[in-house]
Amino acid sequence: MPHVRYWARVRAGTESPLRRGAWYRVVELTPAEAVLDVNQRLLRCPRSFLQILPLRPPMWSLVHRRPEDADPAATGQRYAVCPNCCDRRPVRDSAPTMRCPHCGSVFAIAWSDSSWRAFEVLSERPGDGVVARARAEALRALAAAFGLSS
Repeated sequence: MPHVRYWARVRAGTESPLRRGAWYRVVELTPAEAVLDVNQRLLRCPRSFLQILPLRPPMWSLVHRRPEDADPAATGQRYAVCPNCCDRRPVRDSAPTMRCPHCGSVFAIAWSDSSWRAFEVLSERPGDGVVARARAEALRALAAAFGLSS
């Protein structure tokens, strides 16, 4: 049986020393906490603070700036985090994809995270059909972002 590699990021509205929007590799997962690889250092976090997925989403994470983080030089109330290198970039409204100037990769922008919520690794079992419907919605969102929808 193949080993599943889990990824985690901080849930919106949660205070944490982790960068919001960045995905971290999960080294260990228990019902109460997760041990994350953060820049080659292990960090224990309460599981309730994290969104945990069995894959690293290949989309830019959209992060809303907190009022206390307002930067006069920053443009807009949100920024995107590259899924490959975790670089932060301002976003333009309605752009379906964006190239990361740091790593050069092109990814779709996750304007909504609702599709990815179906993949979350929860302690309880989701209801019948929930995962299948959400997986189909996530695939449609990716296809539409890259102009592959019919």
